[in-house]
Amino acid sequence: MVAIACLIALAGALPTRAAPGLKVERETLPNGLRLALAQQSAVPIVALTCLIDGGARVDPQDRPGLAGFTAALLEEGTATRSSQEIARLVDSLGGSLDTAAGTDWVSASVAVLSRDWDTGVELVAESLRRPAFRVEDIERLRAESLGELQAAEDNPGYVATRAFRRALFGEGPYGHLVDGTPESLRAISRDEVLAFHADEIRPERTICVAVGDVPTDRMRAVLAQRLGDWTATGTPRPAPSVSPPAPSRALVDKPISQANIIVGQIGVARTDPDYFPILLMNHILGGGGFTSRLMKIIRTEGGLAYAVDSSFSSTRLPGPFQVVLQTKVESAGEALSLVHREVQRLHDEGVTQAELDQAKAFLTGSFPLRLDSITKLGGFLAQVEYFGLGDDYIDRYAERVGAVTVEAVGKAAQEHLDPEHLVEVIVGPEQAIAPQIK
Repeated sequence: MVAIACLIALAGALPTRAAPGLKVERETLPNGLRLALAQQSAVPIVALTCLIDGGARVDPQDRPGLAGFTAALLEEGTATRSSQEIARLVDSLGGSLDTAAGTDWVSASVAVLSRDWDTGVELVAESLRRPAFRVEDIERLRAESLGELQAAEDNPGYVATRAFRRALFGEGPYGHLVDGTPESLRAISRDEVLAFHADEIRPERTICVAVGDVPTDRMRAVLAQRLGDWTATGTPRPAPSVSPPAPSRALVDKPISQANIIVGQIGVARTDPDYFPILLMNHILGGGGFTSRLMKIIRTEGGLAYAVDSSFSSTRLPGPFQVVLQTKVESAGEALSLVHREVQRLHDEGVTQAELDQAKAFLTGSFPLRLDSITKLGGFLAQVEYFGLGDDYIDRYAERVGAVTVEAVGKAAQEHLDPEHLVEVIVGPEQAIAPQIK
């Protein structure tokens, strides 16, 4: 069993080799569930990832965290197996099983040896279709989750992220974190979990991607057998539609020596046609590590922070653009001013050809590392399918990055950055920081 577990763990490190030119076979089952299947024979491993559209985005406003709590319970016992029996079976296979929620989806995934493909699919299918939601499992997971949330209150970065989401999105679909709040978790009832599962975990919202050393005909046959007659019993809720609040500044008082700062705005959806210019723009601004403008200005030249990063979230609806850094309390105002200055400069002046060439070289050179294992490739393909990025996305990634011009990045900066209306969240001692940011 140790040898088997080590082999499956190595699926996260062994190269897939054949990712470029990967042949993906697609099919939609009669119940609306979509399949994407690819045989890869580099190692005798197969990975299955199922994404169900919804996630925390469809949480009721008075129950943030319901999707995450329900998703975590999916692997905690089914109609035929207890949580302990599932754990023992997964251990005996040397595999892995995981269910979770994200901002936009609920996921269920498994990785097993190719010979155990049928059992792996059975575990995922049972988790999605027939979770037991036993009272003892609900209460155990509730206690664990509440403990984790309590511990998170001591993490200034977590506190800042939660406050930033609320300031940016208000009570909109992205206005809360996946794990919810202690008040909500205490209030969630078993009936609410059952209703969420019936309403939101649905075959017509599901994409299952299988990658590994199993013939696609067999992949298809087993998935159709286990999931082809799955039907939903409830009625999905309409996604909430709430206008975001006006840009604001939030200062969260916390007695710490490092101020945690997040500055940003509502960004773009993953399917935005400017995705590649934005990708390169963000790399140059703050996503490129030591080569980025913010790192050079704030860390290398200013000595104000150990690290600074910027990102645009990949989400179904326009998600957050954010710049994140930690700095000494005494330099919070200066660091904040530099972030504003660099966002404004990028908006007004765009980027240079040298910066763009360097960003292109990094992004195209590092891209294969995102596909260098069966599990990575499966997860990546699941997102390609979820966002509808096209059959040729992997093959044409480098081409699309290479085709971006200085002018395209400049246009994206002007259209998708709004320096005058950035939301700011700072976590730190209010008495020391407030005078710096008046």
